Formats: sequence, C-alpha cells, structure tokens
Amino acid sequence: MEKIFEFDNGLRLVYVENHAVRSIALGVYVGAGSVFETVENNGVSHFIEHMTFKGTTTRTAFDIVNEIDSIGAKINAFTTKHNTCYYTVSLDKNIGKCAEMLSDLYFNSTFSEEELERERRVILEELSESEDSPDDVCLERLSETFFKGHPLARTILGTKESLKALDRDALFAYKKKCYTADNTVIAIVGNIKFEKAKSLVEEYFVDKFDSVKCNFHEIAAAVPNSSMVKKSKKIEQSHIAFVFPAIKYQDKRDVALQLLCTVFGLEMSSRLFQRVREQLGLCYTIYAYPSFYKNEGSLTIYTSTNPASVEAAVNAIKSEIKLLLLKGITEQELQKGKEQMKTDLVLGQESTTAVMRAYGRNLLFANELFDIDDKIARIDALKAEDIISIAREIFDFSKVAASYVGTKCEVNILKLMKE
Repeated sequence: MEKIFEFDNGLRLVYVENHAVRSIALGVYVGAGSVFETVENNGVSHFIEHMTFKGTTTRTAFDIVNEIDSIGAKINAFTTKHNTCYYTVSLDKNIGKCAEMLSDLYFNSTFSEEELERERRVILEELSESEDSPDDVCLERLSETFFKGHPLARTILGTKESLKALDRDALFAYKKKCYTADNTVIAIVGNIKFEKAKSLVEEYFVDKFDSVKCNFHEIAAAVPNSSMVKKSKKIEQSHIAFVFPAIKYQDKRDVALQLLCTVFGLEMSSRLFQRVREQLGLCYTIYAYPSFYKNEGSLTIYTSTNPASVEAAVNAIKSEIKLLLLKGITEQELQKGKEQMKTDLVLGQESTTAVMRAYGRNLLFANELFDIDDKIARIDALKAEDIISIAREIFDFSKVAASYVGTKCEVNILKLMKE
C-alpha cells in the first residue's frame, strides 16, 4: 500500500507499507537548500542541519545520539541544492521513539551560542577538506561557472565569508521562513500500518509548526553559461570536467537520459570507461552522470589524468561523443542498459531508506507518489532512437562548460571540446 495524506495545515505524509521487513525508515523533508539562499547567507541550510543535532530544550547533543544508539537505531541528515532531510532507520517497535526524537530536533533545537561557534569551526574544516579534494573543487567550480548568476551556482557548504557572518538570529530567521507545514514532507516506509503512521505524524508534527506558509519565492530556470574555469593546484594529476544542459526532474525522458549515461559513462562496461581507461590507458577514473533539478538539469563528464595526457583525454572524450551522435547505441547496449537500470530500481526497493528517499523527494518536488512500475514500464518502452534523440539534444557543444584543476596547462580544454 502506498498513500499520500495532506493535513489541514498543508503538511504532507507519504506512506509506503512493507511487511516483508522488520524495519521502518522515517524521513522529514523540508524544502530548504542552497538555491533558496543569498550570497550573504550561503550555507545556512547546511548550517541549520548541523545545528539541529546540537541540543534541544530537553536534550543535549550527547542525549540525542545516546538515546538513538540505545535502541540500535540510526539517525542522520543531508542537505542538497533544493532540500534538507532528517531521518532515522530503526526496528519497527521503536518507530514511536524515533518520531518523537525527530520532532524534538525539528521544532525544539536551541542553536546555543557555544555549540554554534564550535559547529562553525567544524563546517569550516569540512569546507577546507573539500578544497583539498581536487575532484570536489573541479566539479564545484564547474557548477559555479555553468550556473553563473543563478542560485544553483551556490555551494551547499557556503563560503568562508558567509559562514563566518552567520549568527544565531540568521539561522532562526531562515528557519522561520522555510520550516513550515506546507514546505515539509514526512516519509514513512516499512513494517507499519497507515493509521499508525498517520497517528504518529498527528501526535508529533501536525500542530507544532509556528508558521504554515513558506516565505520563499519561486526560482526561475537557469540560463546555462558556456565558459571555462581554471584553478591551479600543485598536484600530480589534472582534473577535467565538462557539463551540458539537460532536462528537469519531472521530464518523462529522464529514463532515456539515465540509460544514455549508463551506456556512455556510468558503468565499467560503458564507452568512456572502455575507451579512455581500458584501451588508451589515459586515466583511472572517468564517468558521466545526470543531475535533475526542479526547473533544469545537466549532464556532467569527469576524469583525471596525467598533465601530459590532457589533450589526448579530451580528444578521446570528444571522439566518443561524436561517435555516439553519429551512430547511436547498439541494440545490445540498449538491452544491457535497461537491465542495469531496472535492477538498480528493484534492488533499491528492498531498502526502506532508499524507498523513503525516493518517495519523500518525489512528493516534495512533484507532489505525487513515486511510481516504480511506471518507471520500469517507461524503461521497457525505450528504443534506440529515443537515446540518440536525447543525446543529440544534450550534446550541444555551443553550450558546454568546462573546469580544470591542476598544474599549469597550456591546453584550452573548452576550445578543444568545441572544435
């Protein structure tokens, strides 16, 4: 049984019953991410996520983790460009305790000054760690240049300047804007009856919101920026990434794009892996993946190689794209891609956490149930011409952006890709 229930104040519950397991995943999704921030408060969504675990009106930070550990449950959270999610995974008998805990964190976190300063240092260390990871830097800078002038260009972690400027009042002000009933989704998946799930939400969430309506404005679609960004680092490898405009979250051609990426660059048998790594020996890591946002999307290609091999690697990637555009994919690749995608979907349904994430995100983004049967049917219906059609739409070299991180390199990888 799968069901959506909307309460009078706009809070939504998505419920998925699974009596084949003895666990329950409970997720609290809020539409709060870096796209809703400003330059000045960039990173505030992620900062609030951290601070939510640092004490409430009745619990210390230690109490929170100790109580969860005492029942063998798991508790965690994550922040993306568009949302933040707090979740637990537990035995079915402990769902009441988990619901009460997440409610306490969501509504009663105190953001004490002492904890705030300590956590600010933690996040600044997280930011420094990311800056020391050249692949992270390459992909983050790529996003910044590709979405330049749009909220999607903002990093989830924020900047050193914005993080140092955020204070307790700023966190509470932002939270008041978006931690509202109409901007929150509760996802409950596992061995539980619907009436029990609904009663838990009624007891611990429905009447606890200070505000019902979210105070965010709609984000306009991005206009992609075809440019290149370089960052010099004294490291052994050169890190290279390209990004092309793609399709948004609710576009029904998502399965065609996912299959394209599966065949082209996601698996060990993919064309990029087999050509650039296995045949030419130019890299250890290479992949291509799609990103789906509310109003737009992207397809990213990333690799790292010896500085002397940069031109050869870019030419190899470009040649594989052109070959794909010229000849499309084979029937064997099509069938293999279908089986890989369907297997990933079906195996994901065996994890209450994975199902909770899929259904929670879909309700927040699309305000509808995630339909695995529909997705499998759309995968089965794919034809080779569907893949070449979307490939020709997306691989537009006039719109590609590029990022380079490494030692000084005379090769203009963007110009080389466009030629």
